[in-house]
Amino acid sequence: MGVECVQWIEYLNSIVWGAPTLCLILGLGIYFTRRLRFAQLRLLPKSFKMLWGQFHKPAKPGEASPFSALCTALGATVGTGNIAGVAGAITIGGPGAVFWMWVSGFLGMILKYAEATLAVRYRVKRNGEHLAGPMYMIQEGLGISWIPMAKMYSFFGVVAAFGVGNATQIDAVLSAVEGAAVSCGVLLPGWWMAAAGAVLAVLVYRMFSAGAGRVGELAQKLVPAAAAAYILLGVGVLMTCRE
Repeated sequence: MGVECVQWIEYLNSIVWGAPTLCLILGLGIYFTRRLRFAQLRLLPKSFKMLWGQFHKPAKPGEASPFSALCTALGATVGTGNIAGVAGAITIGGPGAVFWMWVSGFLGMILKYAEATLAVRYRVKRNGEHLAGPMYMIQEGLGISWIPMAKMYSFFGVVAAFGVGNATQIDAVLSAVEGAAVSCGVLLPGWWMAAAGAVLAVLVYRMFSAGAGRVGELAQKLVPAAAAAYILLGVGVLMTCRE
């Protein structure tokens, strides 16, 4: 029964993340790039201008500042996926995979732009805070008849957040700590992972329970430092492996 379940999941995964989905993502990227007249390049100077100017304006009550929102979005981008994902792509596809990651990144910029535009267009305001996301795009953009799909998206989004997002990130953190401890000759007890995971869960809960504004404030402080460390470590690896 267990083997059949795994095979079924692998088959479903091959459909969800198979060639049709990849072609759909790349096709939409090409479509939006042409339809929006290469907005990822045309609007790049304006985005940098906003980054150093308007993004530092104080936020309105109950909202995150533009710079905090940017850092929150980058917090989900600069992380385990960039390291493990790139390494896995090069291992499977060879050095040529880097070129296709550049192409996917370029087209992904316009998809992210379209997604953010739709999120702002169909966001709703409740209890003094703006709420946005694909579930609101479906509900507000497609009409009330699509509300069941919006609810399904929300449900599966919660499942994915726990299984794909949090579980992967926490495993990466704990594995790194355990590896560092082993390299220093320290043997950690068997229960430490459960305890550390519980502590991280409490910290994340405290952060999110404070509201979107608090999340943005923390991201504004942590993400720039993490991005800088990521770039410096990448340069260090390239300099070390230049031969």
